[in-house]
Amino acid sequence: MANPAAPLAAPGIALEAGALMGLRHLARRGAAPRTRALVGLPGGIVTRRRGRGSEPDDVRLWAEGDDVRHIDRNSTARTGQLHTRTHHEERDRAVVMLADFRPSMLFGTRRALRSVAAAEALALLGWRVAGDGGRVGLAVVRHFNSV
Repeated sequence: MANPAAPLAAPGIALEAGALMGLRHLARRGAAPRTRALVGLPGGIVTRRRGRGSEPDDVRLWAEGDDVRHIDRNSTARTGQLHTRTHHEERDRAVVMLADFRPSMLFGTRRALRSVAAAEALALLGWRVAGDGGRVGLAVVRHFNSV
């Protein structure tokens, strides 16, 4: 006699933690980082945009309208002309994801249920953001009016 629990263990029906952990390698494949991540520091994503931040970018001659707090004393003393220091803007990348596992997600195609496909997509996105030095949050909706 066939095992009645076997269809529930078929690929695309149930999720396994090992499969979601394995998506970590897929998320990092072919990913060329566009920004440097200073993991663990506030504002840990250094962008190409110039702005306020602690990562120095350039020293240039002071121009009208520049912030006097950014005057570089060493360059000014060395050359006798006012110089200002520009910095890279820093951002903190935080992503909050919402997983919908209400009964309406319990149907799908031949490959997988919609809930399983959504969980895989969220896992890929989460691993990608975490690999780039960001923070990931997850909210799960299981039944109506519950988060």
